[in-house]
Amino acid sequence: MRYILPCLAIIAIASILESCGGKPSEDNAKDSLLIDYTVVNTLPHNTESYIQGLVIHDNKILESTGQPGQEGQSWIAEVNPATGAHDKKVLLDEAYFGEGITILNNKIYQLTWTTKKGFIYDAKTYKQLRTFEYPMEGWGLTHNNAELIMSDGTEKIHFKDTATLADIRTINVTENGKPVKHLNELEFIDGFIFANVWQTNLILKIDPSNGNVVGKLDCTQLTERARGMYPNAEVLNGIAYDKNSKALLITGKLWPQAFLIKLKK
Repeated sequence: MRYILPCLAIIAIASILESCGGKPSEDNAKDSLLIDYTVVNTLPHNTESYIQGLVIHDNKILESTGQPGQEGQSWIAEVNPATGAHDKKVLLDEAYFGEGITILNNKIYQLTWTTKKGFIYDAKTYKQLRTFEYPMEGWGLTHNNAELIMSDGTEKIHFKDTATLADIRTINVTENGKPVKHLNELEFIDGFIFANVWQTNLILKIDPSNGNVVGKLDCTQLTERARGMYPNAEVLNGIAYDKNSKALLITGKLWPQAFLIKLKK
């Protein structure tokens, strides 16, 4: 079943519910890299979803999850935006901890964490087409329309050939000359890589030509709001860009809500 999302294009011009970017935390108050943003709407999110990857493609929200040693807990699903319910399309064997996903050229690419093995599926039928391997851990995944872009939990970002799945090049992500580790879920937006930093409330905006951090979102208030609704909510993780509305869908592991936000600069 497909959940068509005309609502995403409409949501972006809906009445503003709340401004969460105009009041940064005290620690970040003088950070010139902070990007202000506005929450324009919220969507329900499945609190059983230990989210690893989030994408909007062909008017659908797709989400990947992963938990170790639990059969049926790593999946790729289409998400009903009205209810947050999952229509599961891919279930991984319990040996695999599902990680980031992206969709390019009518194929879904999926990483796994420590098993160093990825899967490729037909984006319409979800039939598995092939597997691929990589020598590092698999964390986040996105693309720039020509290459796959992968994080491995370090400060490195890998650009991969879509045919061979081999690295073409890598960049080291730095802020003020210092490496930024624990890069996780990724999204490529208007020529820049956006990356969750694991165990923080930050999303970084990264120049793909040199790895420099050129902006950041402080999502502390989103995390606090999610945990206020559901105490078991865990870390921020999940960025999806809707090209039609120019809005970002943001959520986290076991969060009860996803937030649709518009950047102010």
